[in-house]
Amino acid sequence: MGPPRAESRKPKAESRKPKAEYCRGSIALPGSVGVRWRSCMATPRKSEAKDADNPSSRRREGPSERPVVAVPRGWLMAGLTVFALPWIIVAALYFRNQVPPAQAPVLTAARGAVRSAATGPWGQLTLIPIVVSPPLEYVAADWGRPNEPYRWYFPGTSPDLLQAFLASTGLTADQVVRLTSTARPEDRIRGLTVQPDLDLLRSLDPQVRARLYFQLAKSQLNADQGNSFRFFGTATEEWLGGTLIAPETRKLVESLIYRDGDILHFADAEIVRSHIADGSERQRLAKTLLRQPTLLVRLSVTKDAEISQLAQYWGRGGRSTDIRPLLESVAGAGADGFIDIVHLLPSFARNRLYRYPRITTGDLDKPALANCLLTALHFFRQEPDDRYLDMNTALASLRTDYHIVEGEFQLGDIIALLDAEGDLFHVVVSIADDLVFTKNGTSPVSPWTIMPLARVKDYYRTQSDNPRLIYHRRNDF
Repeated sequence: MGPPRAESRKPKAESRKPKAEYCRGSIALPGSVGVRWRSCMATPRKSEAKDADNPSSRRREGPSERPVVAVPRGWLMAGLTVFALPWIIVAALYFRNQVPPAQAPVLTAARGAVRSAATGPWGQLTLIPIVVSPPLEYVAADWGRPNEPYRWYFPGTSPDLLQAFLASTGLTADQVVRLTSTARPEDRIRGLTVQPDLDLLRSLDPQVRARLYFQLAKSQLNADQGNSFRFFGTATEEWLGGTLIAPETRKLVESLIYRDGDILHFADAEIVRSHIADGSERQRLAKTLLRQPTLLVRLSVTKDAEISQLAQYWGRGGRSTDIRPLLESVAGAGADGFIDIVHLLPSFARNRLYRYPRITTGDLDKPALANCLLTALHFFRQEPDDRYLDMNTALASLRTDYHIVEGEFQLGDIIALLDAEGDLFHVVVSIADDLVFTKNGTSPVSPWTIMPLARVKDYYRTQSDNPRLIYHRRNDF
């Protein structure tokens, strides 16, 4: 998801071919028919000891002087080096691991009640809503496709079917006529294209817009609707409030927002391009629309907490020895001790949570950018493995290095989301209770976040209203 970019819009025959932002490949899982991966939406001593018997290195004692121990300077320096070197090494290792592989976001408090998660082997968790937004430097100002007409694609649709569908959305008879009059046959998709009038689009009722755009989103050719900006919230104020966009920009955008349950959508990049000439304003708007709600998660660690149990859960992947002293320290701080779970996650997730991919020119030559499957397979890894940018390699690892589990889900289990046809369209990582670690899309303006699994399912509702979930666990765990 992100601001629309200038890209080829030449129609192709509609098929099961994966879309641009996701992955390719197929995987056969135990106990299932051929489960296929389907795309869904278009990141561096030396010490010298001097001779202790050297007369110049000793102090002469007089009868009235207090005895003094003479220490050669070389010995002193060597001792200090021996004492300090381990701590220097520890500090170097610590800060090396703290080098962020991703760009830090802008964090703001979100409207919404602080709540508690269900208690389990993970302990007592408090969930605090926040909103993240990308650095302005990551956001493009080029909206729409100025060098080609804006079209909708209706694969496998006849003129009669098109007219019937448009009428079923709640469009007026005049609006249906205005749209169908621009319909043209397109043999490559065995269907039709429509060139909508932007003034007509501005006038649409939000419910009509929702019904129309949700259908358009089912075809990968309608990228604006399929990759719509999305925000979990019940009011536009939660999405647009407190931002830097001009009042007239907000008024324009609010009139174009449509809803799907608790998800707000915006998909009219062409209207933005035609009404907002200032590139800086378009950039600020994109940053605003790219805001994403997520959660800060705090673990309560009191003096009576079961430290061993917590260390076992949060220290999966051979990390419990490292996690236990930290939990013991928090528990000894007092009755209200707590810790943000980001400090308990493996380094790959810890260094990326709430952040955005930092794309380099070298990344542009790779077969793919960071995506959900690569994120899941790297959860317990120290360093990224570019082999998993190849989707066939990544899917083969999911098939051979993991096994399916049916219950007692643990930190790091991979959850695959499949549609009714058995196509795998997204994967996330289980954290605790219903919370998952996810990256929704490959875009550099798509952050790594923590979300309830139900929200992830809502986010991908255009792929499946009720996805099948398959839980995977590493064979060595």
